[in-house]
Amino acid sequence: QRSVHNTYFTLPVLFAMLSGHYSFTYTHPQNWLVLIAMMFAGAAIRQFFVMRHGYKLGRNGNPWPYAGVGVAVIGVIMLWLAPEPVEPMPAASADAVNTSVGGAIAYATLQPILAQRCYLCHGAQVQMKNVRLDSAANVKLHAQNIYQQVVVSKLMPMTNTTGISEAERMVIKQWFETGAKVD
Repeated sequence: QRSVHNTYFTLPVLFAMLSGHYSFTYTHPQNWLVLIAMMFAGAAIRQFFVMRHGYKLGRNGNPWPYAGVGVAVIGVIMLWLAPEPVEPMPAASADAVNTSVGGAIAYATLQPILAQRCYLCHGAQVQMKNVRLDSAANVKLHAQNIYQQVVVSKLMPMTNTTGISEAERMVIKQWFETGAKVD
């Protein structure tokens, strides 16, 4: 009863607190619109919880439309923010591009960058988020995530603690876009 005045911002505040962990919420060009839409969805879902108690007592109508609207808004936001998958180029296409871009990046060129910038958190001793990048097989397995985190969203290394340069990011980008070869 005492928190009725702020009940509608319970879920939006939780979203705002956790959004820093999910780059798609704050790196989007219309991040303010994402926040407003999520606040609306959270308030609608919270209205469902508020009205549900009265519904069980027979005072309110069925509150499911509020939950439905909130979930629908979240669904629309998910579709809107979903990144388009980027696949490495097939070898034949990569070879055609190699002459104009400067060639495919060999794993031997990529590996020292990964060793210097990534192994601290994703090596033999520590595997943050269960990702290990100190073998060619694991690099191939996580190629899409490496590209997404290092090149597209520029979130890795976390707070750039290892000092990765833009040139190194471009090496990773070219490696991925020309086939992500590890042989």
